[in-house]
Amino acid sequence: MQNKRRIYTLNSLPPEVTAVTFAKCSRSSETFDKIAEELNEDKSRKFHEKWVVGYGHSSVAEHAVLSIAIENVSILATKVLEDNRLASYTEKSTRYQQFDKSRYFKPRLNEQLNKLYQETINLILDKYTELIPKMAEFIKKKYQSHTEIEIKNKVFDNLRNMLPVSVLTNLGMTINARNLEYAIVKLMTHTLKEMQEIGEEIKEAALKITPTLVKYTEYNKYLGETAKELEEETKKILDQVPESTKNVSLVEYDKDAEDKIINALLYRFSNLPYEKVKAKVKSMSEQEKEDLIKKSLEKRGKFDAPLREFEHTYCTFDILVDYGAFRDIQRHRIMTQTNQEFTPIYGFDIPKEVEEAGLDRDYIECMKTAKNAYRIISETFPKEAQYLLPMAFKKRVLIKANLRELFHFIKLRSSKHGHESYRKIAQDMYKELANVHSFLAGFIKVDLD
Repeated sequence: MQNKRRIYTLNSLPPEVTAVTFAKCSRSSETFDKIAEELNEDKSRKFHEKWVVGYGHSSVAEHAVLSIAIENVSILATKVLEDNRLASYTEKSTRYQQFDKSRYFKPRLNEQLNKLYQETINLILDKYTELIPKMAEFIKKKYQSHTEIEIKNKVFDNLRNMLPVSVLTNLGMTINARNLEYAIVKLMTHTLKEMQEIGEEIKEAALKITPTLVKYTEYNKYLGETAKELEEETKKILDQVPESTKNVSLVEYDKDAEDKIINALLYRFSNLPYEKVKAKVKSMSEQEKEDLIKKSLEKRGKFDAPLREFEHTYCTFDILVDYGAFRDIQRHRIMTQTNQEFTPIYGFDIPKEVEEAGLDRDYIECMKTAKNAYRIISETFPKEAQYLLPMAFKKRVLIKANLRELFHFIKLRSSKHGHESYRKIAQDMYKELANVHSFLAGFIKVDLD
């Protein structure tokens, strides 16, 4: 039958050909597989040169998807890569695998500071390796019913934050060519040499698959020069000595959050303009509003997200968290995130079980050694000094999240299966939210144990 519904995949095509196949449907009456038959990589390249590069029809490039394996890059670099929202990532876990001093990034410093840098990293990673069997002995006694794998995971979970962010790791990234182009530009414009080199190498690998779509990526003057100027202005305007050490602060929120949600819900199921809906909602009683929100949520199943209309209200949190937990929090890329650079000024966290096992003295000594080396190296190489710091040190991140995402984040990250550090962050975010929106917070599943 000529008009029979057809649904099929085009996975066998090169990414650039796939992109052109989908792009041509806007002006061709042929089926997708017929369009693809007429194309080859040379024709596709010419199409992209004309329409994507020449005329700026960048959305076409979103159909060219690449899966890129990135190996032996620093943990610090993975956080720069994962700062790109529209991509998928899987990273080697510090909670389930052991690391050692044979694999860590060495930035280009002068001869004297190179020596201090490597001595410091080697000392920390030697101590990390030395504490593993000691922590394993403690965990075996404390959790006698645990399997060998569970014991091993708990050991690494407790000691992972001793790892400096210079240790090398692996990352799998799946991304479309449009967003890859921007990711490469950001890397090439970064202040750290490792990021610039990663940008060049990703471009080189991508050009073998998509010869046209990332061809013109280069250093971006706007991004680079503006960042330098704003950093200088910030130094003039702000006192750089930190005051607040509160882990989670709700710094901005919609005071009329319930109204905004109801406005959106009623707007969706009506034919009225928004201002008319808004005026009607203002005349509703508090009970009527609560009943409507309750009706929109009460039939949710275990894995159901709230309706999308809950995205119309936002909260902004200023979060102070150890770098290890930050790595997990950053994965929630629907949230808008602004990160500060990694420094030791806010101190570090010590896991409770490290203290219980009597290993805290060695742990603290490693942190003090790292902080001292950071102080010396940062005088000459302030950006490169970040590589020295273990993940136990805290950093700041500003997060703006819509309420629908908070339902997901708080439920997932407060779960008892999660790491202690980010569980505490999720719990504190819930408490901050409940202080200002107790009715809405009451619908969020949270584990406050």
